[in-house]
Amino acid sequence: MAKLNQTAAARAQEMLEMPTELPSRPAGYSGTPIVGGRLGSDYEHLFEFSTPRLRARTISKMLRTSPILAIAEEYLAGQVTGVTLTVPRQGKSEEACDALERWLGIGKYADSGGKCGSGGIDEMLRHLCSARTYGHVAMSESWLYDESSKLYWCHLYRRRQESYDTYITEPGTERLVGITQRSGYVKGGIQSIVLPINETLWLVHRPDLGWYDGRSVMRPCFPHWRSEQTIYALNDLAAAKYSDPPLRGSLDVDRFNAFSHGQDGAPANRTDYEDEIRSMQTALESLHSDENAHLLYPDWWSFEEVSKQHNYDPEPLLRSAEHHQRVMAERLYIAWITQGRKGDGGSRSMVDVQSSVIENATVDILQWVLQGLNSQTVRRFMRANFSTLDESEYPVVSFERASVIAPWWQSNASAFVSMVTSGVVTVNEEDERSIRAASDLPPPPEDLPTADDRQANAVGGRLKTAAGQRDASNPGKSRAKKNEFVERLVDRDE
Repeated sequence: MAKLNQTAAARAQEMLEMPTELPSRPAGYSGTPIVGGRLGSDYEHLFEFSTPRLRARTISKMLRTSPILAIAEEYLAGQVTGVTLTVPRQGKSEEACDALERWLGIGKYADSGGKCGSGGIDEMLRHLCSARTYGHVAMSESWLYDESSKLYWCHLYRRRQESYDTYITEPGTERLVGITQRSGYVKGGIQSIVLPINETLWLVHRPDLGWYDGRSVMRPCFPHWRSEQTIYALNDLAAAKYSDPPLRGSLDVDRFNAFSHGQDGAPANRTDYEDEIRSMQTALESLHSDENAHLLYPDWWSFEEVSKQHNYDPEPLLRSAEHHQRVMAERLYIAWITQGRKGDGGSRSMVDVQSSVIENATVDILQWVLQGLNSQTVRRFMRANFSTLDESEYPVVSFERASVIAPWWQSNASAFVSMVTSGVVTVNEEDERSIRAASDLPPPPEDLPTADDRQANAVGGRLKTAAGQRDASNPGKSRAKKNEFVERLVDRDE
């Protein structure tokens, strides 16, 4: 025992000292078990999210059945695709920058459609944003050499998340090297296809330790979505029950006997009664078959409406559903969509806060998407076409932050107009071009007065009016004041 303790003490001391050899591989493992290429169940306790395929199917169902979730996905994807992408030139190869812009269809090639796929850069960004929705996305690369440009163009094709099956890792490490995909049933069973990571744009949203699936933004919404669907189902059931109350049928035995056997005949037996009741039941059930259903019945049948104890009020259930919708909207940065509902309130300050949240979320999403694009496909694009360049000279795709965040004048339009009309702010040619571009307006025609001229005329006219009111006895003095101010204004601008 003493010898064992000495050994343990020596080992402990050894682990406290600087190692004689630096480890080439990490000790232990991430804690996320992989069995047969599939992630273990320790991390995810919900069956609906326990495998990549189940999770993707669940999320697809959520998007198809919840308007709030569908709006959130479309809105933020629209925010991302509406941003102006750029290729910064500083310290980069001009030729490589031009090729990258041409490939993506941005900058001076914005009207060309690009070379990255049939849907262009917007479709590619939408597909990449689906990684946020599902937790991950795989875009398969297909390279084609263009004789006219002497460049390799890469087309990107999204692989649906519902088809992902297993993960392939490097033996002895936790590094992901491939993904298997189910292609459906063929002769001999299900065909499995391997997507190599080095030939795939693989984008993962907030991956945890060894959890290659990433984290879907829809996962926290699932309990609320499930409650929302249950509430609407209950509401439909209650509405049907109380709007179309059940009928109670009765059988006049004497009339039935008279019809069946005549006045002097033997009374109907038990079987006759049971057959008649079943006929009545079938007739009642047919009333709910469609809106044109009607009922014809003999005079020994009679019906009465089952009395209702109360009228159905859907408001409590709908308020509960709106609560779950509000939580989902807040999680997905579109809380503004629930503003104005009964009990929600709302104010301009709240709208401004929501606008800021959306802008920051858009910036975060863009930075994450473009980082994945630049570190993978763009890097391979540069290696294929500009092999002699040092990696420090590789250009990257970026974006204009001003195209994400609305300028102050746009969100405060009325105040801005007042400042311009009062002469506090002067709008010059450069300002006008920026305003028109941000407002999606065409440039001004060549034959119109310049912004400087219009500003000077507007200010001069206002000064003339004001000066005339102040000193009507000396109109020359008013004109002198106007001309002096305009001259100073023009001189300043020049």
